[in-house]
Amino acid sequence: MTIDDLLRSHDPARDVPDDLARSRHAAATLARVTATEPGTGAEARPAHRRRVARFALAGVVALAGVVAAAPILGTDHAAVATWDAKPRPATAAEAAENARYCAELTRIGSGRAPHMVEVRGSWVMTYLTSADGESQCLRSTVATAVFPDGEGEALSGPLLPEPAADDLATFGVHRTSGGVSSGTQFMVAGRVGARVKGVVFETQDMRVRATVQNGRFAAWWPQRKPSSIVGRVLDNTGYNGSPNPEVTITLDNGKTFTTHIKDYDVNK
Repeated sequence: MTIDDLLRSHDPARDVPDDLARSRHAAATLARVTATEPGTGAEARPAHRRRVARFALAGVVALAGVVAAAPILGTDHAAVATWDAKPRPATAAEAAENARYCAELTRIGSGRAPHMVEVRGSWVMTYLTSADGESQCLRSTVATAVFPDGEGEALSGPLLPEPAADDLATFGVHRTSGGVSSGTQFMVAGRVGARVKGVVFETQDMRVRATVQNGRFAAWWPQRKPSSIVGRVLDNTGYNGSPNPEVTITLDNGKTFTTHIKDYDVNK
């Protein structure tokens, strides 16, 4: 199979019949779109790379985004160099600004509460909940000419159920569709039981310490590029940035146990 064949296999329109694609309705729609002047309609806004997805018990549906293919081989992306396995708490100003940004991006309902805002390197992760849903946002603090407010990724969905005292509840690890500059990241968040005091992930030969507060946990990490063909093969089996990493939970009595995050996925 050639690369062209592989790309065509992912084309969502590959099975559309010719008579449907060439119908009068399709032609009228194309004519209407191409006849519209650029800039007509909504007020122009600064450019952002935004991906907003809705997650539910059945899975994840991407509504809009930019997807970029990562190089097959190479060294770790620059995001890895600025990323910290152990997060720092956001300042009051950082928390307020990023909570506002995440609420605006995901249109979360009224009565929202920021359960956590954590900082790792030049990226900030925000976890919000409201009376009828919750949101996760990942935002770069580096402004560029193309993205004056920084790049952003976001997910939103229904409220998670309350877990048992020594358990977690999550919708699983979400892989973001980063642009050329930011690469790909993995985000995970959810609820912790009353006895859970620590959550640590093992992924890509790194220990990622999650933020745990207000009955919630959250963590993220950048995807690393494999440096060899063997590394690429392992990547395709889930090793490199696995969506099902090991997670070690620490309870209030100091007891720890390790399993995989999918054991706590409510989508099971």
